Amino acid sequence: MSRGGRRANLPSASWQPPQLGVVPEAGGTLVRFLAESGEQSKTYDFSICEVAPELQQWLARCLSRRIGTARTPVKRLTAADDHFGALRGFARVLSRQQPVPTCPQELAGMHIRAFVEHYDDQPKRQHSAFKQLRSVLRNDPELPEAARQALFDVRVKEPEVIRPGAYADDDWQAIMTAARRDIRLARERIEVGQRLLARWRGGDPVLSRQEAERGALLDIFDCTGDLPRQAGGKGNHTNAVLRAGGFHHLAASLCLTRPEATAFCLLLTALTQENFGTIAAWPAAHFHPEGAQEDERVVLVEESKPRRGPEREHMIAALEHLPDAVAELLGAAADESRLMRSPLRLYLLLLSFTELPRRHGGTSAAFAVLNQRGERWGVGVRAGDARNWARSHGFPAARHATPGRPGVDTDRIRQTALERRRHPVAHSRHTHNDIYLKGSSTVRADSRKVVGAALRQEVAKARVVQSVPVFTAEFVAWARENLGEAAAQAGLEPRTLKDLLDAQRDTAAVACVDHLASPVAEPGQPCTASFLQCLTCENARALPHHLPVQMAARDGILQRRPHLDPPVWHARFRAPLQQLEGIIDHFTEAEHRQAQDDLTADQQRLVDDLLDGRLDLR
Repeated sequence: MSRGGRRANLPSASWQPPQLGVVPEAGGTLVRFLAESGEQSKTYDFSICEVAPELQQWLARCLSRRIGTARTPVKRLTAADDHFGALRGFARVLSRQQPVPTCPQELAGMHIRAFVEHYDDQPKRQHSAFKQLRSVLRNDPELPEAARQALFDVRVKEPEVIRPGAYADDDWQAIMTAARRDIRLARERIEVGQRLLARWRGGDPVLSRQEAERGALLDIFDCTGDLPRQAGGKGNHTNAVLRAGGFHHLAASLCLTRPEATAFCLLLTALTQENFGTIAAWPAAHFHPEGAQEDERVVLVEESKPRRGPEREHMIAALEHLPDAVAELLGAAADESRLMRSPLRLYLLLLSFTELPRRHGGTSAAFAVLNQRGERWGVGVRAGDARNWARSHGFPAARHATPGRPGVDTDRIRQTALERRRHPVAHSRHTHNDIYLKGSSTVRADSRKVVGAALRQEVAKARVVQSVPVFTAEFVAWARENLGEAAAQAGLEPRTLKDLLDAQRDTAAVACVDHLASPVAEPGQPCTASFLQCLTCENARALPHHLPVQMAARDGILQRRPHLDPPVWHARFRAPLQQLEGIIDHFTEAEHRQAQDDLTADQQRLVDDLLDGRLDLR
């Protein structure tokens, strides 16, 4: 006890910690497991396995060594169930072998392979069962080395996991609307009860007789966690309680019910992108960064994810308040809408409604609720509660879901939130991209559309790049003498072809058939594209008198390559370079040499201005 402090609460002298691991008085075949939270425990009985007693005891020791140590990765009851199921399945396989092993020393690699072959017709079950068995036995000191080596030599193909993908917008809105409605109704009911209790405690003289009686009962419930009963407090509730609607009706005036807590958890899953089970285990205790108390914009909540391992399972979730500017952009002008889109406000609202169950139930969990049956106070919500909530709101089971009638799947809700935000939460960027996004059917479908559109665009660009006609010197000489026939062969009007031959329609490096029919401008408007883009335009035509400029432009592009960032050079010059090389290849080596000799200073200056961007419109 420190100075000024108080004595710690110690257990009574007769208290003994629960005995975990193998229970000796049961012949060594019972294993007790206690979840890290201390709220769940279970005893596993290996005497039901149809193997020799010595093997039963060994299996119990295997499970005890796996789940009974302080630094075990097994923190929850579901994981312990999986390990027990794998060992029980292994015992079932051993009982069918000939000869049947009677002790762990007789185990061999053939028994491990027999376990794997037992699930040949169930690929998914085969992988998960063998994975569980390997986790339990890999470090067991009593397992013979031959059997241990088989655990690593046997390879089981991991089934491809296709995540369900995000909900469609209409289905998503249907689920979120139902959750928000439950929260609104719960808030209205509890706030009415809290106001009535405050008025009764304040001695409000205008309370009616019925309101005063109800306020007195709420005061008793708030102080004691119970309502007046007949026969010394052990029988049924009094007539006053029944007149006010009964125990659960009155208690619900100040407490959340389990379905309403489930709605809170579903909505927080959508807002934070955290796992449903992780949120359900959040504590009520939270922290403000740097001690900020007045302007609550962020609170920090400690959470646990045991699958990350003992060193990494404890994490901090930052719950942020939705800024007003963002709320306006979302069309959430009212305070009600901002509440339903702010993880921080929703969490604080949850804590205010679960304060009474926490106080009387003796828990520090954020999700403390009033049960409708069984024990009065409940802690947390589970996947089964989500299924019950969905059923009560008319949502079908996942196997019966159809467009417009979605099934409620907590994993799919988180998947939808992650796909919408595209930002990792409680996992790495690698995991986010390669597991949550890459494995999603929705993302795959969207990716195919994006990739398909990009490929079609590139194919169209390639076709345009490779389709620029080149008029050779022979064609030009023949066209000057037979303009009509040459125009018909080139698919042009005679007037247009004559202008091309007379250099009346030249751009920087090619000629343009019609600058008022640009693919980048409105019909009838002059083309505003860069002159470099003329090389990839369907209106472009190349003639022999363009060759000096084209060869100088090609050389200039190659000279600039070492001096520019590769992405910049690639984006600006790769397509024009391909087109220039394609045009130049139509001419002979003699024509190339002649073009280099014919290059003038004005043409070189034109090329420099073109490649440096001085000819582009700003």
